[in-house]
Amino acid sequence: MTKRLHRHIVLGMAGHIDHGKTALVKALTGTNTDRLKEEVERGMTTDLGFAFLGEDITLIDVPGHEKFVKTMVAGVNTVDMACLVIAADDGVMPQTIEHFEILNLLGVSRGVVALNKIDMVEPEWVALVTEDIRKLLKGTALEAAPIVPVSGMTGQGVDDLKTALFDTAAQIGDRRDKGVFRMPIDRVFSIKGFGTVVAGTVLSGRVAADESVELLPQGETLRVRGLQVHDHGVEQSDVGFRTAVNLQGIEKNAIQRGDVLAEPGFYRPTSMMDTRFSLLSTSPKPLKNRARVRVHLGTAEVIARIVLLDRELYQPGDEGFVQIRFEKPVVGDMGDRFVIRSYSPVRTIGGGEVLDAYPSKHKPGQEAVLNRLGLLLKGDPAQAVAEHLRRQWFSPKTEDELARGLGLTKEDLSRRLNDLETRGAAVRIGKKRWMDTENRRILERKIIALLSDFFAQYPLRLAIGSAEIRSRIKQPIDRLLFDTVCTEMAAAGQLEIDGERVRLAGRVVNLPQELADLKDAIEKALLAEPLAPPSQKALTEQFGKAAEDILSLLQESGQMIRLEDGVLLHRSAVAMAQTQLVDLLKSKGSATISEIRQHWGTSRKYAVPLCIHFDNMGMTERDEDRRRLAE
Repeated sequence: MTKRLHRHIVLGMAGHIDHGKTALVKALTGTNTDRLKEEVERGMTTDLGFAFLGEDITLIDVPGHEKFVKTMVAGVNTVDMACLVIAADDGVMPQTIEHFEILNLLGVSRGVVALNKIDMVEPEWVALVTEDIRKLLKGTALEAAPIVPVSGMTGQGVDDLKTALFDTAAQIGDRRDKGVFRMPIDRVFSIKGFGTVVAGTVLSGRVAADESVELLPQGETLRVRGLQVHDHGVEQSDVGFRTAVNLQGIEKNAIQRGDVLAEPGFYRPTSMMDTRFSLLSTSPKPLKNRARVRVHLGTAEVIARIVLLDRELYQPGDEGFVQIRFEKPVVGDMGDRFVIRSYSPVRTIGGGEVLDAYPSKHKPGQEAVLNRLGLLLKGDPAQAVAEHLRRQWFSPKTEDELARGLGLTKEDLSRRLNDLETRGAAVRIGKKRWMDTENRRILERKIIALLSDFFAQYPLRLAIGSAEIRSRIKQPIDRLLFDTVCTEMAAAGQLEIDGERVRLAGRVVNLPQELADLKDAIEKALLAEPLAPPSQKALTEQFGKAAEDILSLLQESGQMIRLEDGVLLHRSAVAMAQTQLVDLLKSKGSATISEIRQHWGTSRKYAVPLCIHFDNMGMTERDEDRRRLAE
């Protein structure tokens, strides 16, 4: 029985070609990760393979051949820990070093070394190779990693390796979770009867069946048909889990490795990023400004130019700030790690961390830019406040709440907030509350995305209730913030607000002729007896189910008014009743429901809801059993 961990762990198997990674995965899990015909025929992994170790560890078997290093990067870019496989008969080889450098660049700080194929050498040789491995690990995050002698072919040491893997996995903390779903795609395939399936590791947030997700950088909103984790169907998958997502309404060839699935309206493609970059000391030559390179970010490989912001030339071992300008849009976030390989000949030369995923274009040597990037890298006094606000998403906080949550004095907090406001990083909501500026922009994009998605699904709907929009936003959202943002978006010409209903600015519903004729017929039926019209049920029975959509459209456009007890009246009927009632009350002073009903020529069923409607308008008021015009 395997140990259970406090969370799910993704483990990358890395190492030189023919050092036995795939055989070792099979010995550990019983799964052969070579699934492609050419892999089986050649005995060499060319694409990513996956297996499960117990309930809580997913193993990714990545290619070892030099030609497939880019596939290897796509595999380990989302791992929590690594198992570096080194064959005892070969020792440390060129791809061993390159894979190890990639692990370091990506910030993989936990791992185990499997010294494989010990059945093929003498014990003295194992000791010599172990010493070489310790030299390789020295001065790195994996310096203290256990080195486990093992044979994937005979099974010797496999149990010891399992123990070392679980013990190391147990030391790994929680993933940084932004709380918004994001999953870089590393596999795309189709299943007969189900359609297109994509797979990857959930980097942030969670995803559930029947939800909408956004495919990026395409910007296409799709529906999740189903989910699998550990080859089992699930209703929901969370951060850190290898997940297969069955997508509805898209063909396999429209998606590729490197694309990203995300919660709609949060992430957006970018053509440049500000980063902290390190050029490997093993790089064969210096890095020039505007050099063309291959950037591996998430599971994507994108050609880009490197703009050196703090010097003219990077020598091997140098590090500093660079702006990466991509030749096609990518999707990333602050804190993401990346690897850079030279354009030609292809070799890993460096990597680093994203500091700003949506910067403006910079020229080299701008002191203000370098100072800002330094603050982002090291954190400044206001950075903790900024990060706290960012994590609140759509729940603005008062200064008292922020001071308590951060352990700051009100004076210190006020200085930091003013600093953030000056930089444009924080914004006031009302007079006393604050939120992250980018989160506010995200909320605007989210509202537009939700409205667009809603009207695409319901083309006959003219508007949507504001409460329904709020319910579709996953993060808890402050009602006053939502109303404030909608009001400002309406003032900017993005939305139109009608009471509690919201629509995209300029939205109209163009009915096909058949439905236009149906609308005319329903209005005619409603106006045949204006103050005693047929019920919604009767109209549906007479005109069919399509009548429900037309009735909703009439209500949303204000042509029909719903009164208490579900009574539906045409707007012109209500206007007529209002005129008649005003005339009656002006002549009589006051009147009972019975008198009003007789004046209108209708029954109490319609008269009572109408009178309540005019009371609520403030046109009339009750005096015991009589009504009169309000003063």
